[in-house]
Amino acid sequence: MSTSNAPENSIDTAEAVAAAEGSPARKPARGGWKLPSEELILNSVFRLLIVITAAFLVYDYKTIYEAANVPLPGETEREEPLIMAPPKERDHLRPYLPRATPLRRSSKGPAMPGYAKPPKHEIIGQKMTFVRGAKGAVSAVGRIEPGTASDFVEFIEGQGGEVKMLYLHSPGGSVQDALAMSKLLREKKIDTRIPDDAYCASSCPILFSGGNERTVGSNAWVGVHQIYATQKSPGDLADGMSQAQAITAEVQQHLADMGVDTRAWLHAMKTPSDQLYVFTPKELKDYKLATKVAGG
Repeated sequence: MSTSNAPENSIDTAEAVAAAEGSPARKPARGGWKLPSEELILNSVFRLLIVITAAFLVYDYKTIYEAANVPLPGETEREEPLIMAPPKERDHLRPYLPRATPLRRSSKGPAMPGYAKPPKHEIIGQKMTFVRGAKGAVSAVGRIEPGTASDFVEFIEGQGGEVKMLYLHSPGGSVQDALAMSKLLREKKIDTRIPDDAYCASSCPILFSGGNERTVGSNAWVGVHQIYATQKSPGDLADGMSQAQAITAEVQQHLADMGVDTRAWLHAMKTPSDQLYVFTPKELKDYKLATKVAGG
């Protein structure tokens, strides 16, 4: 009993001495720390809120900046062919290859008029060129870039009305140029064809739709995706979206004028620009995008 009471008596004695001398008594430490003051807590919370707000501002600006400056499809993508499985019902999405071609394992590429062998893969990433073949057939191979429509008009005018069929192998590109070329095809009553194993993506199906008769060969890749604007600064994002919406409406009207079911373009509107909605042969026929489909 005496051992347990000794510390307690010592504390009482110390407090009594301190009181007698007029100095505050030293209280024993309880756990080695004391609660921070209310002022300190409020200051800490305030500083934390400032840090969090700054972090969100940095993140928001970074997001906007990256969205405006992210490389557009076609600027940094691969140039080598990519082996991919063909589309099937409920399995349509594939990577968009703006400077390369998709290939099935057994494919060597399309046979194109004016080419002794399938066009080299690197040609697909270059500006579209036009090569005359036999019996009024012409091959259009490469990207549809600003100015391609003018090149096409000049080429057609130089053929003296002898062009009867345009073969396409293109990853697409400029929508406005594709629209202008498509309208010229219909005006001249020129047929279009996407041959076996050929690639017609992005704006290429818009060009294809202008054909008086439209044929898609076996295992051809025909796909669409969202139209994207070329603005590359945060201040231009709203203008870019407005421009894309206006062009989308123009494309839908053009497809309707060409006799294509505009439901086909709904798939484009729902597909991100870095992907491709690839049509099955049945869809190409159902949407009247093609008037004849091999295996469809």
